[in-house]
Amino acid sequence: MLTTNPGAFMFQGGGEREILLLREALTESGYIADIYGSNSIDVSEYDFAIHTSLGGGSEYLILPLVDAGIPLILWPNLWFVTPPTSEHLAHMAYLLSYFKAVVFRSRAEEAHFRQFFDLEGKSVIQVSFLLSHHFLRSGVSDVFRESYGFSRYAIWPGIIEPQKNQLAAVRAFNELDIDLIISGRVRDQDYLMRCRSEAGSNIHFIPSMPFGSELHLSALAYSDLYVELPFDFPGSSAIEAAAMGCQMVLSRGAWVQELLADQCVQVDPSDIDEIRLSINNLLKRNKITPRASLPMDLKNAIQPLASYIDSY
Repeated sequence: MLTTNPGAFMFQGGGEREILLLREALTESGYIADIYGSNSIDVSEYDFAIHTSLGGGSEYLILPLVDAGIPLILWPNLWFVTPPTSEHLAHMAYLLSYFKAVVFRSRAEEAHFRQFFDLEGKSVIQVSFLLSHHFLRSGVSDVFRESYGFSRYAIWPGIIEPQKNQLAAVRAFNELDIDLIISGRVRDQDYLMRCRSEAGSNIHFIPSMPFGSELHLSALAYSDLYVELPFDFPGSSAIEAAAMGCQMVLSRGAWVQELLADQCVQVDPSDIDEIRLSINNLLKRNKITPRASLPMDLKNAIQPLASYIDSY
């Protein structure tokens, strides 16, 4: 069974899509995998539960699973932008105590997690990022430019909220001669209004594109630049853009350095001048070809997790 915090799917972003991909990966690996909800079976029928959050409300799912005797695996998807309070940390450590194993998708993520939590006595599993097969396609149509009328543009898809830092891109692109397209669901309406209020005529906000759709793929494939400047780390959306061969400007950090260092230009997400200069320089270069080693099918990506489950 796959579970997460109760409010997760209210606003679907990369974390929620990753849960769906994880279910697909487990199914391809020969497991019966359900996301907790009206279509899942009785909890006693499952051999394991993989929980993808330590966020608020997680205890309402974790504790009943513990009472049912189901071994728990944590897929934390956690990166603090500001230091958590001692009370918050204590509550998460309490929840962590119920898990037998913790899954990380990068060494950087594991190192960040270990700054705050003790993993003694728990199995640590390293898997690869889950990449949907949609982003390995060739021959993508030009439907995005045909639909919206853009010619030369940068694209930033994803949840719109302060932590993701779209405002930095707005300020940088206000003085650039290229369109910036921001497409995503809105988690913070006040932040969206602030971004809109500062945006020049070359900055456009469009509705979220269906994940993996022809429109989504086309927006990436025909872009001049992919931009993502969060205060945490870019995550799966940047992996998808790299697989599509996008030129990228990403936030500087350990995660990007580990996984995408030779696929992008890294910048300080709070330095508008550096962002603007890096974009200008990158647009003068030829388009980057994705690394052959980047795409990995879902079954192979979670093989270490499957090995742990099989040997438990």
